[in-house]
Amino acid sequence: MPRNVSLSDLITLPAIRTLADAKSFERGRTYHRDGAVSRLIERDGELSATVRGTYRYCVEFAVGNDDTLHYACNCPVGDDGAFCKHAVAVALSWLENRGDEVFHDDEREPVRPRRKRKTHAELIRDHLETLDEQALRRWLLDAAERDRSLRDRLLFDARAAQAGDVASLRAAVRQMARVSRPLAWDEAHVFGERLFELADMLRRQLAGPHAMQVVELAELAIADAEASLEQIDDSDGSVAPGIGELAALHLDACIQTRPDPMKLADRLFRLQAAGQWDTFRDVLPAYTEVLGDAGLGRYRERVEENWAVLPARPLNKRDEYAHDVVRHNLEHAMETLAKHDGDVDALIRIWSTDLSASYRYAQIAELCAEHKRFDEGLAWAERGMREMKDRHDDRLMGFCINEHLRRRAFDRADALAWERFAGHPTADAFRVLRKVAKRTGRDATVKARAISHLQSLAREREAAGRPGTGARRWEPPPRTELVKLLLAEQDAAAAWDAFQGGPVDTLVWPTVAAARARTHPEEAIALYHRYLPFALDHGARSARYDEAFGVVREIRSLRAAHRQQAAFDVELDAIRKTYRAKRNFIKLLEKLDA
Repeated sequence: MPRNVSLSDLITLPAIRTLADAKSFERGRTYHRDGAVSRLIERDGELSATVRGTYRYCVEFAVGNDDTLHYACNCPVGDDGAFCKHAVAVALSWLENRGDEVFHDDEREPVRPRRKRKTHAELIRDHLETLDEQALRRWLLDAAERDRSLRDRLLFDARAAQAGDVASLRAAVRQMARVSRPLAWDEAHVFGERLFELADMLRRQLAGPHAMQVVELAELAIADAEASLEQIDDSDGSVAPGIGELAALHLDACIQTRPDPMKLADRLFRLQAAGQWDTFRDVLPAYTEVLGDAGLGRYRERVEENWAVLPARPLNKRDEYAHDVVRHNLEHAMETLAKHDGDVDALIRIWSTDLSASYRYAQIAELCAEHKRFDEGLAWAERGMREMKDRHDDRLMGFCINEHLRRRAFDRADALAWERFAGHPTADAFRVLRKVAKRTGRDATVKARAISHLQSLAREREAAGRPGTGARRWEPPPRTELVKLLLAEQDAAAAWDAFQGGPVDTLVWPTVAAARARTHPEEAIALYHRYLPFALDHGARSARYDEAFGVVREIRSLRAAHRQQAAFDVELDAIRKTYRAKRNFIKLLEKLDA
């Protein structure tokens, strides 16, 4: 069914103003005015572009099935679904290219309607049509001297025009895929866009006399681009997408030109096994069709013969082998072959050669359970807990608990769940413990035991003179976790008693105060006053005191609810005098007088 709505119906200046907040609109208009938008492409009813600000972001527009404008940007604001400044910039650029006025939209309409303004492309085309060939050549040569990208493209096309000059074409590819000096993070995007241009130029060769060389040229470009990464600060990820585009071209070229499958299998194996950047990580399933039975057999032979000579990793020795790139790549290749064959036992054998970390036991156990091999899965998980001892991760314990619940072995499930909680006694861990207890019908007993356990831990730490720490340095203090647990259980009275019993992390104080305010507002107000200096310290570095202002508002709300405005006025005056040096905070307090 044809679509009745187009981008031109949905991307209008009023629509952009409606979708974006005022701040985003103005910043987006600045980006547009400064020429930050590039690679503006409209194809098949979709619009895409990149915007260069602090980082490079990609923006996409399309008409949805519901005839509304769908938009996306990979910036943090766009990830939340908002119409960000980058989307504004792209929309304005597209409108201006169509001939719409975007800079003077606030002017009154003229008395007589103006003729539709020509787009930039139309103006340039009309001017070029007035020039003779000699003038056009001069313009093009002058532009090529100033624009390296244009020069490289012209040089590439010139070499490609010579049907027998493949060596010259290789030199052109190397020139575009290499850097001559280290590039800083704010230069990386230029090289990244050059790789996209190179991919486009190579793709055009698939329709020409050099089609059979495109696979080789793509491999050459990828190798040089990856080597160049050693000299590039690609912290904003500008280069990797360009290499990905070259990899996509490589696959497309293989599909179109059908190179010798045996030779292709050898090359793909080498590229995958030695790869530092995972460009050819997924040979399977991507190249399955291109390789065919013969090529796949050759690829399997190369992978298996190299895998066979690798030694098994010893238990608990992961750190020494963590950066073994070849082993990592070969293991992944073996995994994909086993998955291609649907061979669960082969996958278990592959994974069991590396039992240096607990996640591998969990991986095997979960695979067994997925295929209804529950006894085998439980055996692997229990073996992992024994052999990794206190280094095993929560996945193993969780697997065993769930498997015992499935078998209705409730005593064992409860015991393991308690062992997990006792090893890391926090309020969050208690919630997980409760879920198991509810399944086994022992909720009340487990809850009482957990509270008693945290109370005992708190007394032990406080008696030892270190109340602010857990058993290990990274563990939170037990009294803080006890208070958080009781607050989550909505037992405000018990939480207050626990809070009064010893030191508690200040970050919990506002929640304690809010709970206490329901029955004892004076005590809650006193706690808010105690917390105010900490809230002010939190905002001191950035001079933003929203949290501290929120504390004062809570005090005012409690005073107002009990008709104690005079008492609040005295408190507010004292706060202003005490913190008069914090001018931004004092300005916020002025809102209370409004």
